[in-house]
Amino acid sequence: FLKVDIKKRSDSFHLDASLCFPNGISSIFGPSGSGKTTLLNCIAGLMRPNQGEITLDGKILFSSNQKINLPPEKRSLGYMFQDSLLFPHLSVLENIQYGYKATSPRKRKIEMPDLIDLLQLSPLLERSPSSLSGGEKRRVALARALSTSPGMLLLDEPLSSLHASLRGQIMRYLRTISSNLSIPMIYVSHSISEIIAIADQVLVLNN
Repeated sequence: FLKVDIKKRSDSFHLDASLCFPNGISSIFGPSGSGKTTLLNCIAGLMRPNQGEITLDGKILFSSNQKINLPPEKRSLGYMFQDSLLFPHLSVLENIQYGYKATSPRKRKIEMPDLIDLLQLSPLLERSPSSLSGGEKRRVALARALSTSPGMLLLDEPLSSLHASLRGQIMRYLRTISSNLSIPMIYVSHSISEIIAIADQVLVLNN
């Protein structure tokens, strides 16, 4: 489904990746500094590889040979970052609505009330991001990433600040949208238990 064949190099590191992510939930596991987030950022369009090609469901996102480098907003990807990166000037509801309103109604697979109910966000909707706890920010960030009904969802340590019961609930929901809505995911985590619970396949990065 997602094919990646790239080289990304700098003075401090190099990442050579040639791989294919199928449908379902793929997990990326590896020690700090192994290139997990760099790989996600290249897929998302936030970093430009030095050379190679990235395709999503047959659509070219990046090609050094063909001089194609689609901007992030044109890649049909949802991204939940390690830091929530919520829009500080918007309320919780407006943060979630941001991507939802920009998505054509015919492309919407996930509705706002379902997201709000699942992630227990009703009491937070009128609040500003600055007033939220770390766990609340993570829930809002996940809702915002899902609100665009993305062609693929990228999750970088998505559950790191959530309590155990909510982690389990969200993982079950991620499983449901992966299977029922056919939204493939790439899930980065340092937690072996999370990977065992959610991943269909695992990519290990090292050296």
